[in-house]
Amino acid sequence: MIEKYTNYIKDLPVMPEVATKVLSIAEDGLDISFKDLENIIKLDPGLTAKILKIANSALYARQREIKNLQMAITLLGFKNIKSLILLVTASNLFSKMKKTTFHKKFWRHSIMTAFLSKNITIRCRKNEYAEEAFLGGLLHDIGQAVFFNYDRERYLEILEKEKANIEPLEKLEVDAFNVDHRDVGAAVLAKWNFPEVFVDIAKEHDRLNITSSHKSVIITVTVGGLLSEKLGFGIFADDKKELYSKILPYSCLKQEDIEYFETSFVGELQKDPLFRDCKNLFGIA
Repeated sequence: MIEKYTNYIKDLPVMPEVATKVLSIAEDGLDISFKDLENIIKLDPGLTAKILKIANSALYARQREIKNLQMAITLLGFKNIKSLILLVTASNLFSKMKKTTFHKKFWRHSIMTAFLSKNITIRCRKNEYAEEAFLGGLLHDIGQAVFFNYDRERYLEILEKEKANIEPLEKLEVDAFNVDHRDVGAAVLAKWNFPEVFVDIAKEHDRLNITSSHKSVIITVTVGGLLSEKLGFGIFADDKKELYSKILPYSCLKQEDIEYFETSFVGELQKDPLFRDCKNLFGIA
């Protein structure tokens, strides 16, 4: 799979060693002690500092300040710590594009999709995959960043054509690169040894015919991404509008939920300390 996209991924940043090690740990974390996890994370002092800063946001805050990794791991648990590590790691990827307009638009859409996807799972009482939905939403369009990294001018032309409703984005990408951002994104996440669920989200989001065993979370991220675009965080082209109306019945959202996300969610999210931390982390505040 990866060999097919060598041209596009040969100049990609290397996944940091700490993130790679944490990704290799089983989801339940039963085969590793909190002390082992602490020893892995503290190999990267910069990552440690950022994790502690975000962990002390009001979203995670407890009665006392989280002063060290051991306390953070004990209070937050493995899944939340893993999410924070990948969040910080993602913010450092593709550093060459940080001063571009594309960077801001890309991460604004990705971060909003992450928060929408997580909140959809909570609203639907499917908290067991809330963190997967958050990270899946954050990384679902990573293939777009790969294309921009490979050929900026050509990819910006593609986005302008999508905005003008000339063709769906994926069709424009295939015409230009012989592959779309979903397949490239899946190949990249597989190369970085991300768990299967994130590879599948990248590969099958924005599709109605989903073959993955992670179908529920893929539908959630698709709805989150489309809602993000509908709310102005991305390009809500005509084909996306059609997909949005077709996929909503497959989600667990009721009409009152949809109205909440379309009218009230963004305003309430501005008060979320973790959301503010994310905007600062990705330089889009």
